[in-house]
Amino acid sequence: MTVIDRDLSVKADQYALRKGSEESGSDGIVRVISLSVFSLSVAFFSVVSTISYIDPDFFERMLIADIEGVSIDPLMVGSTSKASKSIEVEPMPAQRVVRRHELQPQDFAIVMVFGEEAHLASPGELWRIRPGMIVPGLGKVLSIEETEDGGTIKTENAVLTGIPQ
Repeated sequence: MTVIDRDLSVKADQYALRKGSEESGSDGIVRVISLSVFSLSVAFFSVVSTISYIDPDFFERMLIADIEGVSIDPLMVGSTSKASKSIEVEPMPAQRVVRRHELQPQDFAIVMVFGEEAHLASPGELWRIRPGMIVPGLGKVLSIEETEDGGTIKTENAVLTGIPQ
């Protein structure tokens, strides 16, 4: 090994030592920051756990106190105030049904019977009926009976029976 080789070797060692010390300096900063974040996290968790143990409703009270000051828009949350009984409100107008001809009992078919209610089909309409209701063409519904054949509906003007299947 010559003198030049020795000089290059010493310079390379010094460079590596300098480079290593720079890296270890940045590692020290990262370690300090990591230790600080860890310490603050443990401290925060400890404080929150202690407060919750001493007063379990503390955070709930804080949240409710914060909410009470906020005005909530009823349209945004879907809540409306109930109308008082003294306010007179007219009902919304309903669409008037115009039929080509008056409904007759033969225009109806039983769709289904369930308990004391039934669905009837007429041309272009579906009816949900219960005893006591008045249906055009059938009159007042007297009774609804559920049977294996689809049911029986007795009205003032007719008796409808289901079709056996």
